[in-house]
Amino acid sequence: MLIADNGPWDKQNVLYISLSLGFNYFRGDEFMKLKNVIKNNKGTTMVVYVVAISVLIGCASISVDIGHIMLEKAELTKAVDAAALAGAQEFANNEGNPYRVACDYLEKNGVSPDEADITILEDGISILANREVNYFFARILGFDKGEVEAAAVARALPVISVDGGVRPFAIEDQPLLYGERYVLKEGGGDGSNGNYGCLALGGNGASNYRYNILYGYDGELEVGDYVNTEPGNMSNPTKSSIDTLIRQCNHAPECTIHSYDPDCPKIVTVVIVEDMDVNGRGPVRICGFASFLIEEVEGQGNKCQLTGYFIQNVAQGELSEGQTDYGLKGVKLIR
Repeated sequence: MLIADNGPWDKQNVLYISLSLGFNYFRGDEFMKLKNVIKNNKGTTMVVYVVAISVLIGCASISVDIGHIMLEKAELTKAVDAAALAGAQEFANNEGNPYRVACDYLEKNGVSPDEADITILEDGISILANREVNYFFARILGFDKGEVEAAAVARALPVISVDGGVRPFAIEDQPLLYGERYVLKEGGGDGSNGNYGCLALGGNGASNYRYNILYGYDGELEVGDYVNTEPGNMSNPTKSSIDTLIRQCNHAPECTIHSYDPDCPKIVTVVIVEDMDVNGRGPVRICGFASFLIEEVEGQGNKCQLTGYFIQNVAQGELSEGQTDYGLKGVKLIR
């Protein structure tokens, strides 16, 4: 690094150092011209170039601080969104403490709950967070700090569509109470016109029906769709497949309505239909979706009956504020 030794031109030395430290805004030839002008001490031109450098320094400084502010705002927004979604999910699960969960998620993402205003809504949560940001270079211009803000509202709303995983059972529209036991598939003699609550999702027959019990229907179903019933008692595929799901619950103690893992294989999503009043195989209209914790398959042969407990659950899918709440909800950011 060259330092000019011109006695009274100490400021010139400072300029040389500054230029050498990275003012790459100039091309090489422009840089050399600037150095020559400074060396030659050409009066007014020298002043103009010094002013220009000051402006460039100011612009670079402001750019750095603006970038810093944008980064802080992005990180704050990410933390607030995650906290709002986590808090709203507690509404969908009907458990826990939404406020506490939101605070935990804020802290995990580097935001103090003291920086946030958390409001619990009827079916969700609202979070507004503010954070002071210290400037780096703008202090030269007299600005020490600024403030960034992020807001999010997340709500738990009923689903109106489910993409994959629905089991081939239907129950008629009725008031459902959490924790109560319901029949998902009727036994012999209790059905209606040859239907016992089984559905033909994506195809007909015992093999397709068994697959849909074990793995869930692969396609998407939506409120307003019509699906065909699967007539007959379907006792053998029902019992063998449900017994398999029950055995797959490896939680200790085994999941019951009093204590269960939300990912337990015994939890199934089924279709709510307007009614099952069709003769043989026929279309029924979907009016919602609900989740149940399988209890057991009762009876032998044509007396085979499937029961489960109604639970609140979370699913991925399209949501609607106007949809009847059958306990299966999703969570979404409103803003």
